[in-house]
Amino acid sequence: MVKIEIVSRESIKPSSPTPDHLRTFGLSLLDQFVPPSVYVPLILYYSYDQSTSTVKQAEVSSLLKRSLSDALTLYYPFAGRMTDESSVDCRDQGADFFEARVDTRLSEFLESPQVEVLSQFVPSVSEESGGLVLAIQLNCFNCGGIAIGISIAHRIADGCTLSMFAKAWKATARGDTNLVAPFFVTSSLFPPKDLFGQKPRLKSPERWPVTKRFCFGSSKIATLKAEVKSSSGSSAVQPSRVELVTAAIWKWIMARKGDNRCRLSVATHSVNLRRRMDPPLSEYVFGNVIRGAYALGDGEMDLGELLSKMREAIGKIDTEYLKELQGKNGYDMIMRNSKKVVEWYSDKEVDYIMFTSWCRFPIYEADFGWGKPVWVSSASWDTKNTIMLMDSVADIGGIEAWITMNEEDMIKFEQQPQLQALVSGS
Repeated sequence: MVKIEIVSRESIKPSSPTPDHLRTFGLSLLDQFVPPSVYVPLILYYSYDQSTSTVKQAEVSSLLKRSLSDALTLYYPFAGRMTDESSVDCRDQGADFFEARVDTRLSEFLESPQVEVLSQFVPSVSEESGGLVLAIQLNCFNCGGIAIGISIAHRIADGCTLSMFAKAWKATARGDTNLVAPFFVTSSLFPPKDLFGQKPRLKSPERWPVTKRFCFGSSKIATLKAEVKSSSGSSAVQPSRVELVTAAIWKWIMARKGDNRCRLSVATHSVNLRRRMDPPLSEYVFGNVIRGAYALGDGEMDLGELLSKMREAIGKIDTEYLKELQGKNGYDMIMRNSKKVVEWYSDKEVDYIMFTSWCRFPIYEADFGWGKPVWVSSASWDTKNTIMLMDSVADIGGIEAWITMNEEDMIKFEQQPQLQALVSGS
């Protein structure tokens, strides 16, 4: 078993004080409906070659801290604390920064990465952490390689915002002064409400789920595409790789239940609203600018039909939908959806599955001065039936699916013959 030892911890504050008029950061209505207990894990892995790197190994830690401090000046809510349902206290309390030693070589670990070990590369943060928004862990391997573990409060930021923050952080590390500041406009686009405890909440799991990684190579995704094209009930044209992998996982999750093929299944996929707004928003718009598209299916549907169902659901998040979401009925729309989610999530007769995709986010461009990441991963999640899709670095056009389920469901899921034929897992 890999041994990981925390050797230091400190708080990194913005290099320039946050102005008084920015000391309270207002959340948007979309932010408010994200549970404060959800923290998103992300890990960037770097090999280190002293002969080619422009940064000496001894300087890595200080460079990351200094550049993080500069980046927090732009992304100042990340250095604040969540205080209530509608705001973040931004008095430069700081982001936690840990350093850890790992008693193995990075190359050896990456030969067969274990998810339970990956989770130790990310700072342990919870709702009881005093409202902490951002925590970083620098993991130093015996060989000089490193892994940067990031844990961020989902209530404050979605995947796009985290990706833009990583872009700013690496730019400051490289001395780039031509930075794009985030746009803090979501609270005006989606004004918050005083919820008074009305927001529906998901029950905590009785047993902690397990997370595993499943790798879909580009050739295997091509096999799925051929299957969709040959299915008589499919109306999908040129399905994307994300659509194909989503439909396949959705079908295999339903198939794990055996003969109960008419069981209701609900799949939701997070949709980035930035480019769907009128006019479109910049990718630098800060916060949770996402909504879930809900599609209903059952085990009788083939791959093409499930793909079409999800595509149709995503298509409904259009200009008219967004205008209504921004209007006086926005709160009621979200509340109705949230109540449905809680009902589906709690109903043992319903398969409720949550997808999100980080494919095409420029995370692999995060070069702090010693090269681009050799791998980027997620880690364990606390919410069952959660699937995160990420680009594969080993196979251009491939996808890594990080799937979280109850342990007994995971065993049945892994036994699906078609899954075993198409993917590799760890």
